[in-house]
Amino acid sequence: MDSEKVEKIVGEIKERTKVMAYSLVIDLEKQPEIFDSKFGGLPYWDLNKDYPIDSKGNKLMMLAQINLDRIEADDMIPKEGMLQFFIGTNDIFGMDFDEPDKQDAFRVIYHECIDYSVSKEQIEELNIPVCTDSEMEEYSPVFREAALDISKKEIYMGPMDYRFEQLFEQIAMEKYEEDISGSQFSYGELDDKCYEFNMGHWLLGYPYFTQTDPREYEEKYRYYDTLLFQMDSDYVMNEDYVLWGDCGVGNFFINSEDLKNRDFSKILYNWDCC
Repeated sequence: MDSEKVEKIVGEIKERTKVMAYSLVIDLEKQPEIFDSKFGGLPYWDLNKDYPIDSKGNKLMMLAQINLDRIEADDMIPKEGMLQFFIGTNDIFGMDFDEPDKQDAFRVIYHECIDYSVSKEQIEELNIPVCTDSEMEEYSPVFREAALDISKKEIYMGPMDYRFEQLFEQIAMEKYEEDISGSQFSYGELDDKCYEFNMGHWLLGYPYFTQTDPREYEEKYRYYDTLLFQMDSDYVMNEDYVLWGDCGVGNFFINSEDLKNRDFSKILYNWDCC
């Protein structure tokens, strides 16, 4: 298939899959507090709730939190409260490679309301493991607590999403009556910009992987049709802020109906690296 056709098909994919998502960018100018959207550090916690633990009774540590009170949320996500992502203190960052949707050594927590009367000192009394403590560094991809600047951006499905190839073939047939299924066409020949669509940190949107979409080969994982949160490796101002193994990326997926119902009990958590 010639490059002009490929470019037009990619343009059509962008048009069909474009959505608004939330770009998360590390803000070096701000020192985050417990109520702020951030990566790492001491989390906000509702003192009336039990803090999340794994099956062995070990407390999980906060990977990231998003203060939904402070962003212009649309109908896809709650318009208020705090959304948090926790991982276990082990050398695979709380992921279960056999059952990546088993919320044991990771957890997604949603607080419908934030109690702004809670103090940092009260949360410190919970003896929560903090991923930016020196003894925890090997158990977390987050090296430094970091505030986040959050903005809405248009995003498109990229070639790393398992659905991209089928959509590409469908449009090739519709526009040019070319059946490229099973052909020698290499998706690696796509413009590098296609692969950059989904890199970075996102709330919603489409995923990026350094290896393979875990939903591609496991039919049961296709239940998780929506990217909830993505944290990419991030090197800022000559400092590692986030590092998943060898420059990888972490993803949390949810079913769209579960998200609509504010049900975060079923989540697929995956991370991979080069």
